[in-house]
Amino acid sequence: MSEKESRRGMREYRNSALRVLGMALTLAWAFCAAPPISADGTFWEGVSAGAQILIRFSAVGLVPCIIFIFAPRLFEPQMLTRSILGAAALWLAGWLGTMGVSASVPAPLLVALAFVNGIGTSFFLVFWGLALCRGDAERIERDFVLILVLVGLVVMVTLGLPNAILDGVLAAVPVAVAACALADGVVLPNEPLLRKSDGEARGEREETARATLTPLVLSVAFSVTIVSFVWCMFSLRHQELMVSKALLFGLGFMVSGLAIWLFVKYSPSVGFVAAARWVLPVMACGLLFNGSEIPELLVAACLMLSVAHAAFEMILRMQVISFARKSRGDELLYVGWGFAAIMAGAFLGPSLYMVVTMAVAIDSLHLTLVVLAVLVGASSLLLLDVETRLGRSHSLHPYEKADHPAGDEVVAAGGTSEAAQDIAERYGLTNRECEILGMLLQGRSRPYIRDTLYVSISTVDTHVRHIYAKVGVHNKQELIDLAQQSGEA
Repeated sequence: MSEKESRRGMREYRNSALRVLGMALTLAWAFCAAPPISADGTFWEGVSAGAQILIRFSAVGLVPCIIFIFAPRLFEPQMLTRSILGAAALWLAGWLGTMGVSASVPAPLLVALAFVNGIGTSFFLVFWGLALCRGDAERIERDFVLILVLVGLVVMVTLGLPNAILDGVLAAVPVAVAACALADGVVLPNEPLLRKSDGEARGEREETARATLTPLVLSVAFSVTIVSFVWCMFSLRHQELMVSKALLFGLGFMVSGLAIWLFVKYSPSVGFVAAARWVLPVMACGLLFNGSEIPELLVAACLMLSVAHAAFEMILRMQVISFARKSRGDELLYVGWGFAAIMAGAFLGPSLYMVVTMAVAIDSLHLTLVVLAVLVGASSLLLLDVETRLGRSHSLHPYEKADHPAGDEVVAAGGTSEAAQDIAERYGLTNRECEILGMLLQGRSRPYIRDTLYVSISTVDTHVRHIYAKVGVHNKQELIDLAQQSGEA
């Protein structure tokens, strides 16, 4: 490996670590500042239900997130430093103001403080989403697993602290997140957060965006609403467990990281439907255990629902970034609306649960049956239709980029097929191995091959090992060199 490649690899590793830490701290702050494990689900004791809903709406940062979509200048290089510092200042001011007031102050002031706080958190969520778009698909999937594990560790540690210490730790998080953002986006940039838009292709991209954004936003918002609603059904009903709910919630994040790693490695698809096939049954089991009087089953229910909650939300973020990466110049549009949909679901789920339980006289058993029916309908109808439409529109997208790091040596596209066919005939490769060989010579990533051929990454790895063994090479670069020699011959 040359010195230049070594420096580039180190820079990419450093930036990836900053993104993981920054996104993890931002998400962990949201869960620790307003943990969804309280017995009553309120932000402020003694504040009316209507004010609670308004505070929640302001705190999730939905409105600021939508505003950022129409203010791309905030993420451009010349403004980025000021945007980061301004967002961190608002985030910190909102949190310090929240700690300094009591529920006896007017409700509009509480809502305003929550809104200011939401501006900061939503800015950094969008920032990290755009930063993650700059990586390759394989690194992004790995980063999300690390983010979940790190969030789980932070939640487990901080929620066990005394309130005074916890408040101080949470006040330090905006400063730490801003430092990570400055290092990644300003000091050590790989490329600008926002790509230059191709004017000639603008009309076609806008048509693609219109075709994909609506189903994407609706499916994400609906999914997060259901997940958060189901979590409220458990968390707000059971005040005490034999194990701390904070501990179980943090452990759930860590287990969901392992679950996503297995999902990414062994599933032939990581889309909405594939995720729903295992997340929704886990939620259903958690709901069924929710009605048990056996302490151990209640602990199992808490862990199942926290795993489903964390895993599904993170998979949806992965999907949003996946579509944003393919937009070729409209990343802010996809990341902004996709993350806004997650925020909308985080607001609608608990608020809907509060309204339903207050307005409708329904026992927990019948409510569970209704939600289970909704889960079945969601997995079999809405999510399936959405993924089909999203997949079709993006498969026809003419501007989808090749998924390989800049600077890789790749056989020219015109000669790839011929080189792969020649190697396959010489070394007795199977048709599937020849197909994968052609993609490797184009510089395609393992996630790209997985999504194109609808096989798991584990299967791709097996085929790659067989190709290397038959051809007599040890890595991808040697394979490319062989293909180039074959083309010259």
